Amino acid sequence: MTSVLPRLGVFAVAALALALAACSSGGNSGTKVNGSCTPAHKISTVKTGVLTVALTNTPPYSFQSGNDIAGIDSAIVTDLAKQECLSVEFAPYTYTTAIPAVKVGRADVAIGGFYRTAARAKQVTLSDPVYLDEMTLMSKDGASTVDQLSGKRVGTVDGYLWVDDLKKLTGVNVTVYPDSQSLANDLKVGRLDISIDGYGAAIFDAKGTDFKLAVLKKDPRITATSKPSQTAILVDPRERKLAAALNDLIAKLRSNGGLVKILNANGLPASAADVGPPRLG
Repeated sequence: MTSVLPRLGVFAVAALALALAACSSGGNSGTKVNGSCTPAHKISTVKTGVLTVALTNTPPYSFQSGNDIAGIDSAIVTDLAKQECLSVEFAPYTYTTAIPAVKVGRADVAIGGFYRTAARAKQVTLSDPVYLDEMTLMSKDGASTVDQLSGKRVGTVDGYLWVDDLKKLTGVNVTVYPDSQSLANDLKVGRLDISIDGYGAAIFDAKGTDFKLAVLKKDPRITATSKPSQTAILVDPRERKLAAALNDLIAKLRSNGGLVKILNANGLPASAADVGPPRLG
């Protein structure tokens, strides 16, 4: 997902309060590392011996499963923690609250399919591109063009590259949600005609329903339709060694096939790993 001007409504404020409470109490912990473990890199973290994660609840990119984190980005940062002999602690955030949490050093990393954007790069460190994500429509009739949005109740998630362009469309009633689950819920109960989300999130939300999915066809009115967005994991801007260690891991997973396995296990095609040269949206 992409950079936004924060729209802190009830959902965001509630999530922030929950996140702060979790952080102050130590958050949720993953498996503790062995005392004889040797870190692959010399890095510093917000809390000694711990990788603190700002978790956005957006399957299949990242979400909470029991007392652990799950999803694509979660698998990567869990691997990072293991190779650096760290345990994992996490707290829930929305997309608008996760960025400042990393920016001010309340969390080491933020995960959830964040898009690489110039605006976001000014606030935090972006990892190297991880995988691609496409603008995907979910509807009863299989809408796939911008013109088919006219006169419809359309919803999307705060933070995507296309939000501003959608709002400029004439005759389209756009509602912006704090997360994918809220968006999908309103579509399923009939408050929306069409939802627009990333490919992975849309695949997850469409399971068990009769909704149809379609990648939005290229249209000059929506810049994001021209190139699939590259995702990144957000890193505390003060911790360059942590960012370097993460990038080393991403490169390793890409070369040894581990990234494709993670993507496939979470419903994304192998082609999503072919990110091309780094770019900012």
